[in-house]
Amino acid sequence: MSDMEEMIKEEISRINGLQERVVFKDIIERLFLSLYETNQEMYRELESRIMDDLVFDLNRYRITVGIVEKAYLDPSHHLLSPIRDEDMTLPEYEITEMMRQLAEEGRSLVRTCFLEYDYLGIQKLLAKERIGGRIYTDQGEYPAEFVISQTPKYLREISHLYEVFVSNGVPWQTVNAPYLYKFIDVYLLKMPEEITAAEKILKIEPDFEEFANWVHDDLIPIWNIRRLKMDSVGFPVPCEDHKSYEHTISIREYGNEHVYLIDDAAHIYSIRQRENRLLIMGEEAEARKWLVYMIKNGSNRRFEHFTYPLMTNRRKDDFLERFSYRQGKRVRTEGELARFIQGYGMDEYVSYEGFEILDRKSGVEHSETYSMNSFILDEIREDEYKKRLILQFRKKSILDFLLRDIMSFLVSEVQLMYGEYMCEGRLL
Repeated sequence: MSDMEEMIKEEISRINGLQERVVFKDIIERLFLSLYETNQEMYRELESRIMDDLVFDLNRYRITVGIVEKAYLDPSHHLLSPIRDEDMTLPEYEITEMMRQLAEEGRSLVRTCFLEYDYLGIQKLLAKERIGGRIYTDQGEYPAEFVISQTPKYLREISHLYEVFVSNGVPWQTVNAPYLYKFIDVYLLKMPEEITAAEKILKIEPDFEEFANWVHDDLIPIWNIRRLKMDSVGFPVPCEDHKSYEHTISIREYGNEHVYLIDDAAHIYSIRQRENRLLIMGEEAEARKWLVYMIKNGSNRRFEHFTYPLMTNRRKDDFLERFSYRQGKRVRTEGELARFIQGYGMDEYVSYEGFEILDRKSGVEHSETYSMNSFILDEIREDEYKKRLILQFRKKSILDFLLRDIMSFLVSEVQLMYGEYMCEGRLL
């Protein structure tokens, strides 16, 4: 029982006359209590709207990333799509085209592989100048030399996503994409002289030596983003400033539970989502097609299972978390830093144990983590004067090959807050 109801009950008990008590109760129930309950309902609706507004920058734009066997990926999946549609096609080896690339670029891409290995081990493989291998054709087999480098195409997609976020006025949150840093490109350095253009290449097998058992050719990265080309509905409506126009895009076909960003922000001032419509205000005076990023919101169905766990940058959802994020509250204490790191729910993989501050590196010591936001240029701070903020973690999962990459995600998020430090992670 509320305080108001308790007060009314006490007032009624003080009325001695039965008739007066009945009249008083009738008036209270018909007028006052109805007004009170209406106010309470309005208050609950206001509280709900405030909570919805606070969550705007927190989890509405969360990104989910994973990897899946190419043969098992459903192109019509309700949530996940290939990061690059080209991954769904099988590679073809054309000797003439490969020889042209070798002549013009000095190397020819022959394979993109996923390496199920720890970050530090991958660095050792990438440090090799060359590796051997063989080329198999319909006429025989030939020795060949290859060079390996980290695959840039998926990281470029994340970099472009950052540009889309910025141009749409959405605060950036590091994408938890550990798998993307484990893809490697294999380049042929020279075509064996014995091979002729008339031969057909059947397969190319680089020798990955001690890493051979951890190389996968059938895995492709996926995320909860779909690219769409959408038409304006009707004609642009002139705005009051006599310079801008408002375009309308219908999203009824795809659903308003998802988030939509425009990948074409030149001369665009604002983008709003209203029920089943996107409202774009900018200088464009003609109706046109728009390239749209649809960030799908939802969860996996219970019968779905992925060989490798999906990773997300979703944060714990409560009022304090939303309010702190909305206000841009600075994390200043050890407890706040621990709460911030634990808010990403990565405790099943690594547990945060504490931190230490050290002087800048003075040797060839290699960090156990890397930046997942290396594409963000910081032209203001002076790197020469940074100390090191070492975040310490302890292993919690048997998925050893992912731990330092998950640490790198958490460290990258902390780095966005503490520009005065060079943030690193360390596995205890």
